[in-house]
Amino acid sequence: MKGLRDLQDRLAAGEIVALTARAWGRLAPAFTLVETHDTGLAGVLALVELDGRLAAVEQPDRKTRAVRPLASRKAAREFVKTRLAAYDRLWDG
Repeated sequence: MKGLRDLQDRLAAGEIVALTARAWGRLAPAFTLVETHDTGLAGVLALVELDGRLAAVEQPDRKTRAVRPLASRKAAREFVKTRLAAYDRLWDG
């Protein structure tokens, strides 16, 4: 990852970008935090925005962040709903 512009370009191309937690920590201040959701299992699921583009930031593990582009507010709501439901089902075994 070369920096913010590289991340923006990759997200604009529809790519899900894996970053170290440290790299995300350097880039995160450029984004506006829209909302957060405690997954109960995999840290915080965050919705962020930069230049009118939404993205979800997940924590697959302690050292990694996955940044996923989202096409719209509606797509963001559906993604969060689906993802939180999946985490909820994991509690059922």
